[in-house]
Amino acid sequence: MNFSQLIGLPCQTLFKTIINSPAGFSIDDGHIQYLGRQIQLQDGLTVLSENSYGTTNSKQLLDWMVNLKPDFKKLLPDSKTEAIKHCAKQLMKEFLLIDAIKNSPTKEVQFAVVNEGMLTSINDTLRAISRINAFSADEKIRIFMAAEEKEKEPMTPIYWSESGIPLSMRLKKTKEIFQNLHTSSLFEKAAKHVHNNYITILPNTTFKDTIKELRETFESENNDLSRQLLKEVDNLENKFSQKVGANGIVEPWRTSREFNIFANNLLYFYAACSGFSKDNVDELASYITSILYNGSTKRSHYVIELCYLSRQPGAVGYARHIDAVADFLKCPKKIVQNYEENEQLSDIWGFSLLQSNKTLTPYLTALNADIVNMVPEYSDVLLPEVVKLEREFAGKSLPEVEPKIRAMVHRFLMVISACRSSRKNIDASLLAPFVSAIIGHNNKRDIPYLISGLAHLLQSNPKTQQILGRPGIKGGNNLQLAPLQLLVFAPNKISEDDLAKLCNSLQASNKIRRLMKDDKIFHQWLATLQMASTSRITNKVTLMPVLEKLTESLTFEKLSLLQMIFKIKDSFNEFPDSMGFSFEQEGLLLSIADKGAGALEKSKWVSEWLLKQRYFHLLPLYMVSIHHWNEQEVTELIALIHEFIESSINNTFIENRQSPLNNPHLHAIYQKYPEFKAGWRANFSGFTRETRNKLLSRGETLELTEAPWDLFVSGLEVGTCQSPEGSPSKNKALMSYVMDGRNAMIVKKSKKGNILSRSVIRMVLDKDDHPALYLEMGYPEHSNLLFIDAAREIADEMKLPLYHYVDSKKDKTDAAGQKVKLLEGRAPFEYFDSLNGITDRQEVTFSKVKYDVRHPSQARH
Repeated sequence: MNFSQLIGLPCQTLFKTIINSPAGFSIDDGHIQYLGRQIQLQDGLTVLSENSYGTTNSKQLLDWMVNLKPDFKKLLPDSKTEAIKHCAKQLMKEFLLIDAIKNSPTKEVQFAVVNEGMLTSINDTLRAISRINAFSADEKIRIFMAAEEKEKEPMTPIYWSESGIPLSMRLKKTKEIFQNLHTSSLFEKAAKHVHNNYITILPNTTFKDTIKELRETFESENNDLSRQLLKEVDNLENKFSQKVGANGIVEPWRTSREFNIFANNLLYFYAACSGFSKDNVDELASYITSILYNGSTKRSHYVIELCYLSRQPGAVGYARHIDAVADFLKCPKKIVQNYEENEQLSDIWGFSLLQSNKTLTPYLTALNADIVNMVPEYSDVLLPEVVKLEREFAGKSLPEVEPKIRAMVHRFLMVISACRSSRKNIDASLLAPFVSAIIGHNNKRDIPYLISGLAHLLQSNPKTQQILGRPGIKGGNNLQLAPLQLLVFAPNKISEDDLAKLCNSLQASNKIRRLMKDDKIFHQWLATLQMASTSRITNKVTLMPVLEKLTESLTFEKLSLLQMIFKIKDSFNEFPDSMGFSFEQEGLLLSIADKGAGALEKSKWVSEWLLKQRYFHLLPLYMVSIHHWNEQEVTELIALIHEFIESSINNTFIENRQSPLNNPHLHAIYQKYPEFKAGWRANFSGFTRETRNKLLSRGETLELTEAPWDLFVSGLEVGTCQSPEGSPSKNKALMSYVMDGRNAMIVKKSKKGNILSRSVIRMVLDKDDHPALYLEMGYPEHSNLLFIDAAREIADEMKLPLYHYVDSKKDKTDAAGQKVKLLEGRAPFEYFDSLNGITDRQEVTFSKVKYDVRHPSQARH
């Protein structure tokens, strides 16, 4: 209803209007309002007023309506806010979202309609907002940021790019966010709340327009830093101008993506320097230039450092960086999760010195001076470690050892920062063994835990320091460092007496001393205890008995099982039935700490199999995640997962996944290719040396795999949406890869057996319903022909034609009229790279395919 429709109405007509459609009306202090405007009478007819106070006429109007309908006041809310909500809900009932926005009588109602839309679907609401002109650019930004707050994660760039918000406004908003970050909260908030989706380059924008927009943006900023960065726009133009296709877009896809990353990062890094000190312009510009082209996809730690440095006066030096990390380490529990994001913190000055001088001498001289100035009380402990660094790398060329120098120096600077993080002093003789052990530790995965533990130690009281640093500790460096991880529980969950008891227990057992020398067990100890410290299923009552059992009788199996339980967190109660485990949940943690897999006695065979797999925790995590789908989907997928587990353990996996039961596609394949019942590997002997040499580096292997766990975790290892720890809305198709025999994978593996890259290969039917092979895209390279040579060898030996995806816009040859298909399969959902999406169980046709004619024609036709 428009405001004009309420002007000039007789009282009786107004009454009928309100009774028939009360949405938008409210009663406030004795008068009737419509969306905040007061309804008054003038010569017996209605007028609308902005007055917030009740006039005599408006009070008489309300009294008259109450006389007509005694419960009239109950019909309407008593506030403008509620009236707006009711109006928005009524519009959503009458119209689709876009029309509801267009028919909203006020801007406030429009925002309320948007809010109602977000309750149903945030994505659909944002798409609708992008298609209409009802909101200004600034209002769209506010809506998008509110959506991110609701989702607790950034919106995908596509929504920002389709919104029509000018780049200059998106950049302005990003700068405002950075400027509003306080230094004390910088490390926690910068990477979490600021991302470059706000300032992403619009898709399908021509190269010429992108360069023009970048140049105009930096010119309009008109400050010392933006003027220096204009030369980087020129560099981008020179670097990619030769890669522009006839359509004006950078080609191919990977090069276009690289260009967009550079362009986005240039804007993003500049925005992070908002509020920069004029003293730092040259250094900030130099830093941005150095990181812009380094190929890293991890931006958050660069952004944090730029944001921090831009606010500081004076030259960039070690002291300032180390102080920043020391501030961060005052809450050491966070360092484990954020260690990687802080790799850049505290190292830029030293590393730039390394690169410019090609020698360690001036670098180490500066480092010695900084130690004496910053932590003089610990200089006797830290300076000898500098000497060790000098000896280790003396006479070695920097290009050869620079990555190792970077890693070791970063570790050392984190140790210095930990020493600086506490106002308390620790006896240098107690500190020295810990510093030496951490600097010399050979498993870099442990360093975040050990730095966190060292910070805890330095901030603890003298009694705790004496407990952990007492002389005569046997068992080597790992056993010296192991109690550091117990400090995550002290003093809130365990007392000093408890801590002393646990340390003595670790020392008392010869078996534990031997076990702690095993880097695999030591890392598991650190990781498991870290998870226990943040888990909601541990408390003061349950924790100490569990730790006592572990320190009395430690095994890798116990730690792994506990870690798995902690990783599934609040979904723990949904986990046992899904896995087929049978046990009493009450006291499970203590039972595992005591008996290991024996706590799961009735399902010991499941746990023994599971613990042998890499990333074993992913299966229970995946099973817990699917409980959010509807009951029928869950039932069917759980049944498939149980078959996956049981057939893997019983060595009947191939027989199970190749069964034609409930798989019409395989039933059709077997009519013309019966030997395929034995599976892929039974019909293929292996790849030639020529193909392996073409695709592999030293130590790598090439396989056609239908191994159950390879199929299950490939998405994690190569980074696809079919990762078992990915989004449930997408990875629900994962079991098709695993349990449907028409799918296999060509994989390249590392020496350790992890998948480095992969392509799905499928047994399909061609246009004449004959069996054929179809090669999908390769990941993580996003190449359609990554494994084409390997696929040709498989096709040759199986005597089948081979097809692969083709972009018909770019490749017109042999593409027209080519089709292959899949009949219904075994799993309720499937994901196809060629279709870029999930489908329900149904027949699927691939039309953008190309017949590969470059392998010998031995097809079974």
